[in-house]
Amino acid sequence: MSTTTLSTRLLEIIFDGLIEVDDRFEAKPRLAESWEHSQDGRTWTFHLKHGVRFHDGAELTADDAAFTFVKMKQLSNRIPFVFNFQDMEAVHVKDKYTFQITLKKALASFLRALDISILPKHLLEGQDIEKTSFNLHPVGTGPFKLKSWSDKEIILEANESYFLGRPYLDKIRVIVYPNREAAWAKLMAGAVDFFDFLTPDHYEILKQVPSFNFYSVPMPYYYLLAFNLKKELFRDQKVRQALNYAVNKEEIVAKVLKGQGQPAAGTIFPGSWAYSSNLKPYPYDPKKALALLAEAGWEDHDGDHLLDKNGRPLEFTVYVNSGDDIKQKTLLLIQQQLFDIGVRINIVLFDPTDPGFLFKKQFDTHFPEIIARGDPDTSYKFWHSSQIKNGFNVSSYRNKKVDQLLEVGKVEFDQEKRKAIYFKFEKEMHDDPPGIFLFWTNYLVGVHQRFKGVKISPVGPFANIREWYVPKDEQRHTKSEELSSAEGK
Repeated sequence: MSTTTLSTRLLEIIFDGLIEVDDRFEAKPRLAESWEHSQDGRTWTFHLKHGVRFHDGAELTADDAAFTFVKMKQLSNRIPFVFNFQDMEAVHVKDKYTFQITLKKALASFLRALDISILPKHLLEGQDIEKTSFNLHPVGTGPFKLKSWSDKEIILEANESYFLGRPYLDKIRVIVYPNREAAWAKLMAGAVDFFDFLTPDHYEILKQVPSFNFYSVPMPYYYLLAFNLKKELFRDQKVRQALNYAVNKEEIVAKVLKGQGQPAAGTIFPGSWAYSSNLKPYPYDPKKALALLAEAGWEDHDGDHLLDKNGRPLEFTVYVNSGDDIKQKTLLLIQQQLFDIGVRINIVLFDPTDPGFLFKKQFDTHFPEIIARGDPDTSYKFWHSSQIKNGFNVSSYRNKKVDQLLEVGKVEFDQEKRKAIYFKFEKEMHDDPPGIFLFWTNYLVGVHQRFKGVKISPVGPFANIREWYVPKDEQRHTKSEELSSAEGK
């Protein structure tokens, strides 16, 4: 893992947001003590906690929060995943601890987007936030503060005056090794305390290390084989449904994920408040698949085992990013399962740093994992037809019922009513699938057993890091107690 990626995870404990998102993706107070919104849902008023200080001793005020959201608004024009802030119309500071955000239109999901880092205005005002040296020497309000940073090692120290109470651990030391094998060797030797992003294969091996506790937690990303609906083959709903019946998701979870995951039925994370267990994944039913394909005109007319129609075999290409072992193993299984019913797929690897052909719609199918963290409104960016041209709807999926439900879900503030709306959305997506919904994977983590109070969350590995501790009789260090984390590039 590069330090660039690593820094994103560590910044979550160097900074705090106005709110924090719990395991069910509900918004809870963090820097904001309370909030309310206007009757029309456009104006949000936030009341900050008093006495919160940045690591340099400066008090956090409404000016810092307002400054942060103005910057987010500016970034939203260039960075796609900051799209929630495109709807901001104005930010107004009312007093030292109170500020308001006015939106162009009501947005029920807006609150859950506010777990972003609140930045110190006094250190960043007048600077280019994407190029400033502050990014290498961040100063936040979080439970840990940066002491030193190099390509080989990052050290964080406990924030003695953290507003929620000083962390029990004195230090976090992240050591970056040249590769994962070198990092695992240190783990096996007991030289490190924390290791994550294990593959299912490595998890099976490393969980035998007796001095570690291993955690397996569902991760909020769904994997699907996404169709290009501009292609004639996939315009037929029966073909898309048939391909869903033809794939054995249970076998994939067992053989590729080693049981560390579950089949997917749709876009909403099973741990979310918006999830409904009433929606079931397509069962493995090759006979049903063949019957639907026959209805669509696809049969083996020439006896070569491949289904064909008007002299054309049922064949398509799947693009998958190179370097992803789970996806490649999954595709090999799918390739065999589909061939069993007379469908041939070809697999092409592409450089994940160059995905431009996807946005140009130059593919038959591709194999993404899509984030489902936070509010179910995230699906709007991926599946609403308005997002085909300039958004993330690279499948060119177009369904009027889905559009309507996603639009209503945006502006309904009653959570139970929203849950019902998103269930209807998922049911419609299930019946008119944009691809083959495959599985949710588990986040696999190892932590040395001397650490207590550990809770690994779908939100992130360090969501409750302030509560981790080591009993005195198990502490290794006389002057301070630290967490050593090994990372392989």
